[in-house]
Amino acid sequence: MVWDFFANLGRQRVNAAKAKVKGKVSGAQARVKSKAAAKVNNSIDGAGKKAKAKAKGAVPKKKKKAEKEAVSAKPAKTKAAKLKKPAKPKKVANQGGGVEKVSHEEDANFGDKTQFIQVIEEGPKECVGWVVVLNGGLKGQDFRLTPGKNVLGTAADCDVVLTDQFLSGRHAVIRYEESRFTLVDLDSTNGTFVNDERVTKEELIDNDRIRLARSELKFKALY
Repeated sequence: MVWDFFANLGRQRVNAAKAKVKGKVSGAQARVKSKAAAKVNNSIDGAGKKAKAKAKGAVPKKKKKAEKEAVSAKPAKTKAAKLKKPAKPKKVANQGGGVEKVSHEEDANFGDKTQFIQVIEEGPKECVGWVVVLNGGLKGQDFRLTPGKNVLGTAADCDVVLTDQFLSGRHAVIRYEESRFTLVDLDSTNGTFVNDERVTKEELIDNDRIRLARSELKFKALY
């Protein structure tokens, strides 16, 4: 009986020791799990806080950037408007002998360009007579005579442009004034002739023959 008593006592102590050890192991495992869960929760909370802070900071940055661009754009627009200058009107000759006056206007308020074309028609001048070329490369060609001065010569700005190399640039002029035609020599080198007579100033009548250097012309009066 004594032996049984000590045997039971020994088993109780062993079981108590096992229970104590098991309790310590369970407590340690619980503490490890708790720490791991806390770390996971902290990392999740930290990431969420960072995302919220980043989202809050992005809006003011974008707003500030847009405001800065708007402020910087205003002076550029004003400068561009100051540089605009109205284009000068241009005159362009049309096929009907008139002059087209072209003007460009710019609207400084809205930046739109407005273009208008004003056509000033200058009708053909009254024809009062002709001279017809009788020889040379222009044989058969006729030239209209108008009231006032009609300059004859080889210069491009003459009213009657001839191609005779012996002519002066501005050789002679036929004037129509007060219903009379007058031929005047402009100090030419090779002279001006009416019906084979050299003249410096001569009144013309219908069908007179004019010779300027080597160019022969026939004069026809309308009136």
